[in-house]
Amino acid sequence: MLKLIFVGTGNIGKCWLEQFAPHLPLSVSVHALTNSKGMQSVREGVSLLDQIPQEDSGKGLEEVTESISKVLATGDSVAVVDVTASEAVSGYYPNWVAMGADIISANKYAGSSTQSSYDVLLESLRKYDRRWLYNTTVGAGLPVQKAIRERRACHDQILHLEGNLSGSLSWIFQQFKRGDRFSEWLKKASDAGMTEPDPRIDLSGIDVARKLLILAREAGWKLELADIKVQNLVPPALREVSLDEFWQEVNLLDDLVGDAPRYHYLGRVVIRKNGDIEGSAGLQEIKSSSSYANLPPGNASFTIKSQQYLDNPLVIQGPGAGRVVTAAGVHSDILELV
Repeated sequence: MLKLIFVGTGNIGKCWLEQFAPHLPLSVSVHALTNSKGMQSVREGVSLLDQIPQEDSGKGLEEVTESISKVLATGDSVAVVDVTASEAVSGYYPNWVAMGADIISANKYAGSSTQSSYDVLLESLRKYDRRWLYNTTVGAGLPVQKAIRERRACHDQILHLEGNLSGSLSWIFQQFKRGDRFSEWLKKASDAGMTEPDPRIDLSGIDVARKLLILAREAGWKLELADIKVQNLVPPALREVSLDEFWQEVNLLDDLVGDAPRYHYLGRVVIRKNGDIEGSAGLQEIKSSSSYANLPPGNASFTIKSQQYLDNPLVIQGPGAGRVVTAAGVHSDILELV
């Protein structure tokens, strides 16, 4: 029996509990639910949504560690499913793996940590013969990392990775047209819940850089987050002010975009002939022939060039953000582990 310790009960977590947990194979069950308040051991016959922890236990993530030991002591297998955006949770992965747990993650921090921390996690996975599945860290449910792994398994060499990796910025630029005010589209995106509460996090490009780093490491390249050149779309004058002041002066963002018909904020990482790895994230003009030109709002496009897919690159397109497709991607990783 595989028992799941589910960490994170926000939008994605609740969506999975409601729409996908009822369809788990008979050999899999949800053992416990964990959030920032604490852990709740799951009781049969009670709705999972009604068992989300509400009272602060004061124990934190140590409850997950204790629960892993208890499950393994019964002879069952255990996997931690992390759908948080917490760096602290990702820091526990090597210990949980060493205990005997597999990891399924929608959390980007482990894949975009320092190279040394990333290598420690990989070594732990090899040493203890455990699995770490994290396809939803980039592109929600789109099989981007799986495609990269498949290319490498087929003795192909990845040469170039590219995509519109920010769901919020893509939503804006897929609708933005010449003559529009960028600040107005940013406000619409914020009102629709498409951005972080502070949209400067999206505009900084750091989320794109983290996702790009995850893909680069999937391709087998060693790279640090600081190695990626990132264009911050927030003017220097607005980076340190309060959120209220930012919105009062948000029209300063309207000078970002020039007169080209179409733009996108893209991430790209390539390996040069001399072996150097170059990563960048920034605003780019888009031609009408581009794969990004006519994407529906909220959709993503990823391009993979390799030795076998050089003249005709592999392109993966589809919904690149959203709680349902992300929860579905987490479910797909669970099924792959089974």
